[in-house]
Amino acid sequence: MKVLERADVRSLGEVRLVGEGRNEIIAAVEAWKLADAEGLNLVQVSDDDAKPLVVRIQDYNKLMFERKKAKQAQKKKRRSELKEIQLKANISDHDLQTKVNNIDKFLDRGDKVKIIVRLKGRERDHPQRAFELLDRVVAQVKIPAKFSKMPGPIASGILEPGK
Repeated sequence: MKVLERADVRSLGEVRLVGEGRNEIIAAVEAWKLADAEGLNLVQVSDDDAKPLVVRIQDYNKLMFERKKAKQAQKKKRRSELKEIQLKANISDHDLQTKVNNIDKFLDRGDKVKIIVRLKGRERDHPQRAFELLDRVVAQVKIPAKFSKMPGPIASGILEPGK
């Protein structure tokens, strides 16, 4: 799409004017005068090879603005990200509930959530507490999700939104 200026129109001859209930072949100069009278642009819709050229009377800047907005909206429909939530083995119930609420929010948006339980000092002697905490978190999550534990010395797992 491109805007046809007055100089471009002089060499064209006839064009097909479409849009807003119109579908007629008229002189290019006449089409440009109609667009100018309405305070709009004469926009070439077809390829340069088309005989006659297909044009439309519209506000080109508004058209480009709408396309830019549509492109930005498409970018907002982002791919899912991997969010990470870190917990400690001795977390209070209220703090745990806050973390679970965040996990629900992330899963609702379509993000994956990696949950890590950190053990420090003597807590490392009881790794089963970390795995129990992971199970408690998964049980409290309200959004349906698939949970897979990750092998390794650190208790961790990934929650993926259920379809």
